[in-house]
Amino acid sequence: MSIGFRLTTKCKNVSSFQKLLDVVAARHEVSVSHTEDYSELSVCRLGNIFFNYESAEDEMVIIGDCQTNLLGAGFHKAAIDIVDELMELRDFPFELEDDTEYYEHRDFERMRSEHFYHWLNAIVELCQERMSKDGDMQAICWDCNKYMPQEVAGTVVSPFGRVRPENLVERIKNKGIEALANEFLMWNNKERDALFYRNTALSALWEDCYFMPSARSDEDEEINSFIIKNLETAAGMDASLPFPKEDYLLLCRLAEKEPIDVSALPDYVCEFPIGYRKGWVTYTLGNLKFSLPGKYLYFEEDDSRGYYDGEDENWHIVRLMAYSMPDEEADYLEDDAPVLLEELFFKNGRCRLYDLGADGDEKSDEYVCQCQVITEHQFTLFTISCEGKKEATAFSTGFIKHFSAIKEDKHDELLKKIEKWNEEDEEQRIIDAILEIAEEERGTELTGLLARAYNNLGSFQEALDCLFSIEEECKEDALWFYRVGYAYYYLNQLDKAQEAFEHSLELDPDDEDAKEYVENCKNGVLPYNPEIYKGEEIDTLEAHIEKFFGHSDNVFHEIASPDVHIDIYIIEPTDEKNYYTLVTSGMGAHRMNVPRKLAEYKLERAELLIYLPADWKIQSHDEKDYWPLRWLKILARLPIEQDTWLGWGHTIPNGEPFAEDTKLSGVLLINPENVKEGAAVCQLPNGEEVNFYQVIPLYEEEMNFKIAKGAEALLGKMGEMSAVVDINRVNVCG
Repeated sequence: MSIGFRLTTKCKNVSSFQKLLDVVAARHEVSVSHTEDYSELSVCRLGNIFFNYESAEDEMVIIGDCQTNLLGAGFHKAAIDIVDELMELRDFPFELEDDTEYYEHRDFERMRSEHFYHWLNAIVELCQERMSKDGDMQAICWDCNKYMPQEVAGTVVSPFGRVRPENLVERIKNKGIEALANEFLMWNNKERDALFYRNTALSALWEDCYFMPSARSDEDEEINSFIIKNLETAAGMDASLPFPKEDYLLLCRLAEKEPIDVSALPDYVCEFPIGYRKGWVTYTLGNLKFSLPGKYLYFEEDDSRGYYDGEDENWHIVRLMAYSMPDEEADYLEDDAPVLLEELFFKNGRCRLYDLGADGDEKSDEYVCQCQVITEHQFTLFTISCEGKKEATAFSTGFIKHFSAIKEDKHDELLKKIEKWNEEDEEQRIIDAILEIAEEERGTELTGLLARAYNNLGSFQEALDCLFSIEEECKEDALWFYRVGYAYYYLNQLDKAQEAFEHSLELDPDDEDAKEYVENCKNGVLPYNPEIYKGEEIDTLEAHIEKFFGHSDNVFHEIASPDVHIDIYIIEPTDEKNYYTLVTSGMGAHRMNVPRKLAEYKLERAELLIYLPADWKIQSHDEKDYWPLRWLKILARLPIEQDTWLGWGHTIPNGEPFAEDTKLSGVLLINPENVKEGAAVCQLPNGEEVNFYQVIPLYEEEMNFKIAKGAEALLGKMGEMSAVVDINRVNVCG
């Protein structure tokens, strides 16, 4: 579900390109930094454009990447404007892939509503879905490598605050998605308006502010000043905008700065107190998680790193180091000198706390404790220094109570990838990755995710096969019943779908989606209303297929049909025609968008056919056997999905070979071969015509030749070549 764009170009010299970036950055008043491998253009808080440099022969390939969903449509526009200027000054060929297509159509309102508002709606739905599984805190658009805010069950954390998912839904219902976007997205409008500056400050307050005096450190001075400046800019631009008065006045006191008059400004009301660092936060070190007060600063020295509070009195310093031991089990250091204060066992780990005593310097009031932590294949050492023995002992014994560890699961990395792929609608990648794992090793979670991916791709019977393989383990799982109901519903089996959704509601009564599906099932609301031939039309079409192509005793009936209902007639090999003939029925129910100048030729309706060798495994679902059927369905739907048309001489690329055992990678449409005269056109009772086109698989070089020279020239080169598919035939342009 990410939104962004990707730029690709080339250059001879990286330094000259970086100088150009410096010029553009200065014009737009944004900062830029460079290394040998990449450059980073910082447009605003959290808003960056990255340029990576890759060597390619005697040139450098420049790949620019920008993710914009977190910030909003305003940032997307601003980043595109910068790239525009960069490419205009550069005057070199480039390619730009824009998820929103804004680069092509430049319609800001369309981009914002179709992509960013849609994305925000999807995020809200995702939060609800995750919260329905368990009540644990969830994080969205959050950099987990930084820290995790204090756990509050039933909430969602993001760079823009802590909320409860039900409140997000309520906001959308009451005020609409735009109102939520104005709060959730940093840069929702075209310009850097008052909302931009207010939301920028709020994000910094939530995520980065320590709420400590500016005099404590450079980090405090920088973040306090940044927030104050942005809030005051927002107030100066729009005095009617809700303003976080309490936190602003606090920061002014901490920065020893005279505040502006905020008495007339409306107060910004928030569900939770603003600022994750006001409470404890959790850090991750390898597989160990530990917590500290959010106000602690991170430090790195030559021989140590850790966190400190920077207090003049009653100060605390936590130094740390960790060792990964992948090939052996970790254990405590053997040393008889330290005094053992406490031994503690926690989730997936254990630790010992030692008293190391006072610093040897008589003038020092430093007292030191040491904690050795053992987790799976990892040894971690904390050295805790505080002012005095009493404080050091109290703080250390409290500190170790916040430990937990993650026990490595061999599928953990895959599960992370699956969630990312799911958000990006990469369902086939999910299926391929899970199928690489032996079925007996997948477990219920991976099998359930495989079923979800099949459901999302429209492969509903495959989803049911997965789900019923884990039925015994999921008798009390609302999500399992929901997925079963979903598959049955889109298979038009409403009775079974209703039963499954009702079971899901028994286990999770608050699932609004399941409630809606139950009502749809009760009222007979079907998921699809595809275009189909009328009764007399289908009779005429079937008669035409039998007359000209052959009798079919086997029809691959489509189970779920969202737009048109595509069946495939399988005509068995005969002595006269020793090959399979596959013919579609249903594509022609839709009238294609044929150019007006061709209207007289009656090309609006079409069906497709392909010839396969007699030894082809027609019933197999292996991709090397199934791709011809898949492509008949892909081509049959292409005119609807792209509002276009298909006809004689059209070529359609796959972008890669159809299967691992062939290099064929595209198709050409021609009039049917090896048939009697009249086979190419079927006249319907109302006078309309259905045209039949044969699908001829091509190699990439043949596709390129056709594009350059035309279909007739390519067919001339192919000569008397058999019309039956041969996955290893000669490449006539190779």
